[in-house]
Amino acid sequence: MAAAMRIYHAGDLFDFKHLSGNRLLSDAVQKVSHGFYQTILPQDTEGNRLRNTSIRNGDLELVMSCHLALFNFDGTDLDSGTVVEFMITKMLDIPCVLLRTDFRNAGDQTVSSDPWNLMCSDYPRSLTVRIHAMNLYHQYVSGPDGLSAYLGEIATQVISGFDRVRTMPSLFQGDLAKAEKIYSWVAEACGNELGKVMTKERIEQIVREKAELDLLS
Repeated sequence: MAAAMRIYHAGDLFDFKHLSGNRLLSDAVQKVSHGFYQTILPQDTEGNRLRNTSIRNGDLELVMSCHLALFNFDGTDLDSGTVVEFMITKMLDIPCVLLRTDFRNAGDQTVSSDPWNLMCSDYPRSLTVRIHAMNLYHQYVSGPDGLSAYLGEIATQVISGFDRVRTMPSLFQGDLAKAEKIYSWVAEACGNELGKVMTKERIEQIVREKAELDLLS
């Protein structure tokens, strides 16, 4: 069996709906992919006390070390922390799936484009999965498997997105030295002791691992 892919699963995590929804979808992705896609939820490592830069650095370490990322882009305005994490992945050319289950249109783009702010669209190695949550809910929840089938269908579409986006060519084109340099620069640019976590040795390990998974070519 091929080596598992670690997925950073980002989104709002401030109330019951966010926390439980993130967990349910993460579990469904792992189940439907038979463990090939291993999701990492920042809500599992964060606490509610001493919310300071150490939490930010911990999340950014997870972002930088993940193989792919899943971003929940629901809401009339995207969660600001999620957007920051998304931009970090784009600086590092990490393949991303942007999941939109909210059927409302928002942002400053035309109706046929992404329903969020234009500045969050059209980046390399990023793929949008749009699902009409209400329509899908009525299609599946009334059936024999109910919520499980509903979650399974969303997970299946997300997994299809992962399968497609991880095969998109990398901007690094197999240049590991360049990748290490960019990772080091991003850690330095973020500042506030992230460099103490993202050491030269740690970055080399991350880049080597991604190269072995054919994510940098």
